[in-house]
Amino acid sequence: MKLKPIHLSITSHPENLKGIRKVMKDIVSKTGLSKEDSGCIILAVDEACSNIIKHGYKNDYNQKIDMIVTLETNLLTISIIDNGISFDKNSIETRDIDEIKPGGLGIYIITQVMDRVEYTRTPEGFNKIKMVKKLTKKGIHHNEF
Repeated sequence: MKLKPIHLSITSHPENLKGIRKVMKDIVSKTGLSKEDSGCIILAVDEACSNIIKHGYKNDYNQKIDMIVTLETNLLTISIIDNGISFDKNSIETRDIDEIKPGGLGIYIITQVMDRVEYTRTPEGFNKIKMVKKLTKKGIHHNEF
């Protein structure tokens, strides 16, 4: 199965995350993945967009977030592009997963769910997060890149 790339552009308001989750639910429903695996992918995308709104745009709800989703036979690729503050994944402070407090787990969730995660700054000055998930007929293959 291969679908044409799906392009989505929203403003950086938290209310728009619901629409992104719906689009992702529709896309992952075509993969044959379990409800649990599908939910994890939707959560990873939601976390990435939430981080862009909160950290990249400092809760400025009038900015733009672009998403491109490509579904191929055994690969789901999600690219999210924003014009927010440059992101350095090495500057993120990690914390103990067992520490009970809200927030700070977005990057952890994304890297646990997806097989490959790449953060780049484009020549035009945009941030781009590319998340790739390898799919199999039996479901998700974890970390086989």
